[in-house]
Amino acid sequence: MAASTDACSRHNFNPEKEPRRNHDITSCRSRTHVGSRKEDRYGLLSPALVVLTFVAGLVDALSYLSLGHVFVANVTGNIVFLGFSIAHAQGFVWWTSALTLVSFMVGALIGGRIIRRFEENRAKHLLVSTCVQASFVLAALIGVYLLNQLITGPADDASGVSSIARLAQTTQASQASQPSLNFPTARHIDLHIILLIVLLAPAMGIRNSTARKLSVPDLPTTVLTMTLTGVVADASAHGHQQSKLGRRAVVMLALASGALTGALLQAHGQENIILMVMLGCLLAVIAMMIPHVHSDAPWVTGRQ
Repeated sequence: MAASTDACSRHNFNPEKEPRRNHDITSCRSRTHVGSRKEDRYGLLSPALVVLTFVAGLVDALSYLSLGHVFVANVTGNIVFLGFSIAHAQGFVWWTSALTLVSFMVGALIGGRIIRRFEENRAKHLLVSTCVQASFVLAALIGVYLLNQLITGPADDASGVSSIARLAQTTQASQASQPSLNFPTARHIDLHIILLIVLLAPAMGIRNSTARKLSVPDLPTTVLTMTLTGVVADASAHGHQQSKLGRRAVVMLALASGALTGALLQAHGQENIILMVMLGCLLAVIAMMIPHVHSDAPWVTGRQ
């Protein structure tokens, strides 16, 4: 873009005296504008990954508050939780952390296969991976509904409290009364926890492998430790103009907003709504990518 601007600046003439060159000025300016758009390396990938970061906040609010203190998006926290549970720290269960890690890795494996097939087209890559994620979330929503129909009695239905909310309450009571290495005693609690972990954690594994391959700066969609570090360290080393505070603040705000939304819904027993909001966000990303799967724009092809 700098080269195009310099080329335009070299046209030091008066348009009134040289009317034939007016067209040259317009053409040069047009080329500069088009060139600036073509140099957008990431295009719609950036807003799409911001939406997926919001989803990460949602799903971690659901998993941590309702599934026995696990993270299915920021999954590295489960390694720490696994150590806590082995030490019998109150409120942590080893099998939920282990199951989450294994399920996440299965999702990352699926994500790797998607990368192998679609890595040449980033729009199609994100589209396919998001469709698979949406399938997992939809399956979780349907599975919870079916479990509720099979397990929840009429009296429970009339109470207006979701079965996942009761699951969280019962799990906490169970953890308070027995060693953390034990499984919860109620069989239906096991089913709900296992169902949600084995369906949501793979979706997040796919999403993380996709974000890693797309490599949009400051948009890993989950662990934002390096993003926060970059704000402070880059500002300290190179001045505030190099901190990229605006871009990085949007990402951190998206994750925090997702967590806040998820926590508020979970506090009101609306965990099913969390899954619906997640599904809606994924569908929004799909809608963003569909028109561009056959585009030759640099952000789609990855070529400059």
